[in-house]
Amino acid sequence: MLTFADLCAGIGGFRIGLEDAGWKCCYSCEIDDLCEETYKANFSVPFDAKNIFDVNPAELLGVDAICSGFPCQPFSIAGKRRGFGDKRGSILHRLLEIVSVVMPPIVILENVANFASHNKGASFSFAVEALSRLGYDVQASILNSAHFKVPQSRPRIYIVAIRRSLNALFFSITKQRTKPEPFRPYIRTGDKSIPISDRWHQYIDLYSGKKPLSEFSFRVPKTREQLERVNKGADISDCILEMRSSGIRACNIDAPLPTFAVSVSGGGAMIPVYTRERRHLSLSEMTSLMGFPPNFSFPVARTHAIKQLANAVCPPVVSSLAQDIQMALPPMLRTSA
Repeated sequence: MLTFADLCAGIGGFRIGLEDAGWKCCYSCEIDDLCEETYKANFSVPFDAKNIFDVNPAELLGVDAICSGFPCQPFSIAGKRRGFGDKRGSILHRLLEIVSVVMPPIVILENVANFASHNKGASFSFAVEALSRLGYDVQASILNSAHFKVPQSRPRIYIVAIRRSLNALFFSITKQRTKPEPFRPYIRTGDKSIPISDRWHQYIDLYSGKKPLSEFSFRVPKTREQLERVNKGADISDCILEMRSSGIRACNIDAPLPTFAVSVSGGGAMIPVYTRERRHLSLSEMTSLMGFPPNFSFPVARTHAIKQLANAVCPPVVSSLAQDIQMALPPMLRTSA
């Protein structure tokens, strides 16, 4: 079977997706101690290294693939977008250094969609050109998880590089395997494991027309006096309310939910709310929202688990990429896969 090294592994989204495709993880690296607790609980092994700058490339020689969902904060629209000026942005340089030594047949990178246009496309061009100079044929595509049986619209850029010397067959990235996946089938009716606060009850009453602002027991911020956005088809009495810095949005549960991104400040106030049952989404529902298997466990505190999920790679998208790659590999490699 094909082997891979999982760098910037998080909680193992890449690992789940590639192992589902029949590949085998032989090395993992992630700096976050709490991610390691979750990783060990699900894969029964700790990380081989914590800091990517401490990884010895010689330990990866012979691996078939290097994959990495490298830190997205330096390139995200939601962040300061300092790119390579952010310390975390330098991790891409380190990844390319490791690739230059190991020269694996396959490299797979993942990041936010904005990476493609960050700094007028210079960050993306740097990565592609660096891989090309190393002798790789490179393709990239922005894939939406909603098209891979994940109930969330989560566009992410995937960069796939196959070593040119392999003389691989024509490689093409599949853009869609399923119709957009709605969230409703993933709701666990009656799961009130994360109850909402009294303030949330008042917000729901306000947006559904049951209570005027004058009767609120607290001062309502300007951005929350009314819904910032009501997505097409959203029924306020049976929808997901998602709080963002710009306001609160009503999301249609008969469609994919918007990109899962939460602030985990005390009390779970930023966790999406299901209005019909007046509760926050459960950890189980959020696990499904990211395309992780239902038996995936979290030994860490709930707020840490939610943050880990929000930063993860969606496994079904990775599995699809693995299938595309295997079809393009030379017969010898493809047969072993």
